[in-house]
Amino acid sequence: MAQPKPRSGPSIGLMIISIVLVLLGFYTLNVALATLPNDFTLGTVYFVVAVLSFGFVAFSIVRVRRGYALANPAPNKVLSVVKCRNCTFKQLKAFALGDYVTKTLGMCTQCNAANLFIDGIYGEGTQRR
Repeated sequence: MAQPKPRSGPSIGLMIISIVLVLLGFYTLNVALATLPNDFTLGTVYFVVAVLSFGFVAFSIVRVRRGYALANPAPNKVLSVVKCRNCTFKQLKAFALGDYVTKTLGMCTQCNAANLFIDGIYGEGTQRR
């Protein structure tokens, strides 16, 4: 059974907040440059608000780009369980295209009977770092 791909990319809310902050940053930067020659304190406050809003947007972009790299997990290793109907022989083998449960494979190496079949197919979970 295939699992759906994980959702990646920025959320709509983050994009809207980023756009609003960019617009706020440009507006306050414009006001800061206009008021800086007349009122140094007010111009400085507007300039700080502009720098903070641009900084938040830059931080969000870096965080989202890092999320793209983390959103692509390594593919799982898929294994087939091979059993014999007569004896206790059991083996794990790498999944091959065309394998399915109850597929007959051939001769058993322990009892020399043509009773090998695929009993199950599963994927190993991803390992966390």
